[in-house]
Amino acid sequence: MKDLNGKVVAITGAASGIGLELARGFAKKGAKLALADINEKGLLAVKNELESSGSKVYAQTVDVTKKEQIKEFCDNVYNKMGRVDVLCNNAGVGWGGKVEDFPLDAWDKIIDINIKSVIYGCHYFYPRMIKQGGGGHILNTSSGAGLAPNPLSSAYCCTKFAVQGFTETFRAEAALNGIGVTSLNPGVVKTNITVTGVSYTRTAKSTPEEFTKKVDALYIKRNYTPDRVAKKAIKAVQKNKAVCRVCPETYLSDWIHRISRGLSIFQAKKTVEYFMANL
Repeated sequence: MKDLNGKVVAITGAASGIGLELARGFAKKGAKLALADINEKGLLAVKNELESSGSKVYAQTVDVTKKEQIKEFCDNVYNKMGRVDVLCNNAGVGWGGKVEDFPLDAWDKIIDINIKSVIYGCHYFYPRMIKQGGGGHILNTSSGAGLAPNPLSSAYCCTKFAVQGFTETFRAEAALNGIGVTSLNPGVVKTNITVTGVSYTRTAKSTPEEFTKKVDALYIKRNYTPDRVAKKAIKAVQKNKAVCRVCPETYLSDWIHRISRGLSIFQAKKTVEYFMANL
């Protein structure tokens, strides 16, 4: 996959954030794009932008929690473009809070969006990628929170650890068919995930809504932009890397967790205590 010119790349969650920057990055490499997002207006804007730069783009409004919509997207992409060389399962949400505060309906939704959408994408696209021949690549967006505990994010970590475990195991199987699989593990990156994020826990100084806004402000202050993530992700696809860690905190937390799980959990505990007392 070193040469992406003329390749067909399908991306979910493509209307903003990392998905948008993946679309822009692959377009610059000469790829044809099949884009999906639940945000119809945002998706149309991305389509118009990339087409005005000379890229071939198919776009479809898709709710990734609906397996029939993922199937329809897959069918339409193959009908219009004939094949898919790279699949990016990127759609996701970031909802947080302590376990005792996290409602069951929110558990259902975050599992549907963050885990099941990845499964649906692989289920429908992967067999056709095998059948078409010529290799290919699948990029699943996990998180730094899929490699080590993330404070006040048990539900989010649950989904991202699931994506991580699935992706690394799937990579071993897919290699038998000449298809690469990569997990994308960004850290604190400013995207809409913090704007649309929800916290279900209040702290000593904040309501859940206020806490969410404070977290978003921290992400804004950090100012690590999604285009930097996309550049590393595309290189990881081209080099067929197993894991694409992005941001220093992702490397650090991953190293600590692999060296000492006790230390990793202690660090997470201290961070939770700080957040609950000071944010």
